[in-house]
Amino acid sequence: MKNDDLVTVVIPTYHRPDRISRAVLSVLMQTYQPIEMIVVDDNGKGTSFAESTKSALEQYICKHQLIYICNNKNSGGSYSRNVGLNIASGKYISFLDDDDEIAPSKIEKQVNLLSKLDNSYSACYTLYHKILKNGDFYRSRERVSGDVYKYALSKSIYVGSGSNLLVKTDIAKSIGGYDVTFPRNQDIEFLVRILRGHKLAFVDEDLLTIHYEIRETKRSYEYMDSVYQHYLDVFNSEINNLSTQDKNNVYCILGLERAKNALANHHFSDAVIQLKGNHIGLNAQLKYLLYLINRIVRKESYGFKL
Repeated sequence: MKNDDLVTVVIPTYHRPDRISRAVLSVLMQTYQPIEMIVVDDNGKGTSFAESTKSALEQYICKHQLIYICNNKNSGGSYSRNVGLNIASGKYISFLDDDDEIAPSKIEKQVNLLSKLDNSYSACYTLYHKILKNGDFYRSRERVSGDVYKYALSKSIYVGSGSNLLVKTDIAKSIGGYDVTFPRNQDIEFLVRILRGHKLAFVDEDLLTIHYEIRETKRSYEYMDSVYQHYLDVFNSEINNLSTQDKNNVYCILGLERAKNALANHHFSDAVIQLKGNHIGLNAQLKYLLYLINRIVRKESYGFKL
């Protein structure tokens, strides 16, 4: 297949043999062609989950509708995405979570937009909706585009999940793919590095369904706070290279998010430390509180920005 026409979709999967077919079918139903689909099974060779996953995919493997790869052992989502990226042949690449699904026209509309823009653009995202356990829907209201690197650094561009972006493959490969030191927030750190020196495009249509009805793992406060700290350790130097105003805004937003996590888990002293340590004034705190209330009341998903 001609590289300039080809789009690669990589689906990492772990412990979800009952849901992987839904994601695969959503790729097969795309109006855009040609598509190279790679499923990376992270259950580990010889495990019951690997056998169940391959069995669920057997009909697609036999018809050569996808490339199936099984990791020797469970190695994590970032590692699995990089396995697919390393063999990707497409001009563009998208990573689809195994419990999400994309609308039939998603890839076509993203490719059409990126192909019309100049080389300063590296990636494209769309609107999305989340389905929660109680049946509620949260709909995206994120619409930023262009030079939005400072928003990426502040983790305030809500693309929903790693399933949203369509990225130029050569740029994804040039940055080394995903950082395997991130057990969580892989899509966030990846977006930051994709937008380092590049712009972000946006399709103003809801083309992604994110399934939150079943979430197998609840993370502890200590674990999530360590994820926040690791993010800062990795990106502190880049944040500090921003203009004074942008740097202060980024630290303010990150501090507010970290304080919210502390309050939600009854670690009140940690919340105070974040607010004071990042010099977050009452005005910013009030704006953030109103932002959280608006998201809950209106059931909308978008990032807080200053």
